[in-house]
Amino acid sequence: MLDQSFSAHNFETIYCLESRKGNIDIQTMPEEYRDVLARSEELKKAVSVLRQKKDRTQEEALELDIKKVELKNLIEQKKDVLRIYLETIDKQVNAHGFKFSLNKFISDDNKEVYTLDVTSHAYLFAIKQLQYNIRQTFKVKQANRHSILANIKTFLNSDIPVYVIRTDISSFYESIPHDKLMPMIFDNTLLSNKSKAFIKGILGEYEKIKGHEFASPSRGVPRGIGISSYLSELYMRDIDAKISSRKEVMFYARYVDDIFIILSSLPIESSIDQYYADMTAFFQTYGLSLKPSGDRSGKCRIMDFTKDNYVENPMNYLGYCLYMNRTAKKLSVTYGLSDKKKERYHKKIDHAIDHFETLCKYNIKQAYCDLFDSLNILTGNFKLFKSKNSVKVGLFYNNDLLDRKEDLDELTTYLKEHPIELYAGLKDYAKVKAKLVKRISSIDFNHRWRERKMFSFSIQRIQEIKKWL
Repeated sequence: MLDQSFSAHNFETIYCLESRKGNIDIQTMPEEYRDVLARSEELKKAVSVLRQKKDRTQEEALELDIKKVELKNLIEQKKDVLRIYLETIDKQVNAHGFKFSLNKFISDDNKEVYTLDVTSHAYLFAIKQLQYNIRQTFKVKQANRHSILANIKTFLNSDIPVYVIRTDISSFYESIPHDKLMPMIFDNTLLSNKSKAFIKGILGEYEKIKGHEFASPSRGVPRGIGISSYLSELYMRDIDAKISSRKEVMFYARYVDDIFIILSSLPIESSIDQYYADMTAFFQTYGLSLKPSGDRSGKCRIMDFTKDNYVENPMNYLGYCLYMNRTAKKLSVTYGLSDKKKERYHKKIDHAIDHFETLCKYNIKQAYCDLFDSLNILTGNFKLFKSKNSVKVGLFYNNDLLDRKEDLDELTTYLKEHPIELYAGLKDYAKVKAKLVKRISSIDFNHRWRERKMFSFSIQRIQEIKKWL
């Protein structure tokens, strides 16, 4: 049976998972725990040095044995200190009156976004356990972006005439009606009462502080809070199933609020425009609104690829720009980088160079190291965690479906032509500048994408670099 308790035992599992991901700032942990952790890390290094010595003296062999015992004891002490601390978190979370307090801000795209103060470990561990309980009880998860894009590429590189609908649910998180969502949660007998109470509390807090110009009363889930993605997936389950089961639907995918549909045919006496109008009406029965056809945002496209020699304007979707056309014999699609993704790369190059220019006035060696670590993260690949099954991310692994390599060449040009200024009072200015320009000129996005260049970074170093990128 699923253990849904908000207990020290479950919090320990959460701590191990989240600390491995670098999501827990060690400085927010108790001083006693930090002290034991620091001493154990020092001992690990000492043991490693002694182990690597091929010809250990008798004294060194004895010292190694002693340090191994000390390390084992410290590791047990660390576990005990962590357990005692998590028991205090357990008591806080399970105390009468404990509730989640939401903070909100307005994002750059004018959306209300909510956060929890996760420096409060009670909030952090409780919300992670709640997410786990919802995910495991309802078996909900977000669609896989890569799988969606790979399937679209397969279906749209064929000789089958199809219709394509790409659309978006307007104000998705803010539109979900509570009167339809809440029975799905509270009628489920497997989800614990504590979990139900926390969900009700979060939605109640959201209802109190949200701006009603963003979401109507008794509607919406807080954008930015971890459970909202699971609750929205739960709500969409019936809609997704009904559309996917239609006989004319070859492929249906939804990533949060982005929808992509490929139709092999249309109902008798129906046009593609009428089909979309009917689908819009279907979503409205669930309290959701689809973007209208021809919407200026570019997020709604209705395409008829049953016509020969049909060329569609490039379309941005899930990080790629899709170039679609149909000749007399075949439909084809190629993938480039989306406009937003190229802009993000440009900004990160800007930030890396800005950081270098600021730091080189005080510490040229560190500035040089930071710059090329930043550029290696942008142009290379790395493992998120140090394990055999750890996820690989980076230029290739985040863009492995890319066809239009000229987009990578454009990024290389942007980097090489970017002005970079050294501190004028720097010793050996000309020599350092020449070395810098030469090394930057050796970096090629296209080449590194093709060779899947890998780099090794600690989680701490990645987090440090992300602060200025």
